[in-house]
This record gives sequence, C-alpha cells and structure tokens, in this order.
Amino acid sequence: LAPTVQAITITTTTTTTTMNTTDPIAWATGTWTTGYWDCCKPSCSWPEKGNVGKPVRSCDAVTGEVLNDPNEPSVCQGGRAATCKNNQPFNVSETLSMGFAAAATSGANGLSGDENCGQCFELRFTEQVHKNGGGSVWGGADPMVVGKRMVVQVTNIGYDVTGDHSFDIMIPGAGQ
Repeated sequence: LAPTVQAITITTTTTTTTMNTTDPIAWATGTWTTGYWDCCKPSCSWPEKGNVGKPVRSCDAVTGEVLNDPNEPSVCQGGRAATCKNNQPFNVSETLSMGFAAAATSGANGLSGDENCGQCFELRFTEQVHKNGGGSVWGGADPMVVGKRMVVQVTNIGYDVTGDHSFDIMIPGAGQ
C-alpha cells in the first residue's frame, strides 16, 4: 500500500487532533484514541475495502505466515486468518512512531468506516483532557508522549468506536 498521509492530532486514551480529510490544512481537535489488540483478522483484510490495490494482509494464526487468500475466515469466527504480529507500533525517531489502527465509524473527523481502509493519518499527542457528562476529568496523553507524533494506517474498522473518538491504535496487550 502506498497511501497518502493526512494530518491528525490525537491523544491516546486521551485527547486528539485529527486532520480533516476534505481540507488538508485544517486539523480536527478534541478527539481521542484508545488501544486494542484482539488478534482477529483486520476488517480491511477482506476484499473490496477502501481504495487500495490489495487488502491488508492477514497471517495464519498457527504458523504466522502471510495468507494469500483474502477470503480466509478470521480466527474470531473459527478460521485461520489473524492479525500479523508485525502490525505493532514502531519508532521511527525520538518524536515519530508508526503503527496501525481501527478507525471510528461515527463520521466525525472524516472517519466513516470501510472507505477509510488503507488511509494514513498523522496523530499529534496532547495533554488536553476531557470531561464526561458528570464533570469527571479524564484523558490527556502520558507526559512521555506529549508533543510526539504517530502516523497510523487504518487496517481495521471499529464499529464499536463512535462519537468524538477517532482511532483505536493496535498495541499488543492493550484493550484487555
């Protein structure tokens, strides 16, 4: 995949800024991200998802080898196709990392589902916090990542990820 990068500012399990896909200059702010790793076949591994030449790869749950059949059922439905272990985040420099994420489907921040498969977004981590309906404060990126950036490629769709939430970043052990 050779996607273009769209800018977004995001704060993991915290506040995020996302670049609007219709205006590459504008940043969407006030959204947030979480982390997950469920090992299921990424939804963007099925044919006809996104504007890409090939679906995202999935791997054999037993051998770890890349599967060539995009129609192989997910391990979460009794098949062999799983998330490849190389879909974990990695550092590019002291201030930039890259990874993979599930996109929210609420339509907020230009994210709406299957058509986001293969797209890349730049996230900027901030210390902004949120208030829930009861006035409790939560969120804000960990001080060690505030001011850092991450480029994520959408490889999964978070049908359960709605509202101002933008991305669910694939991080081994997260979301347990």
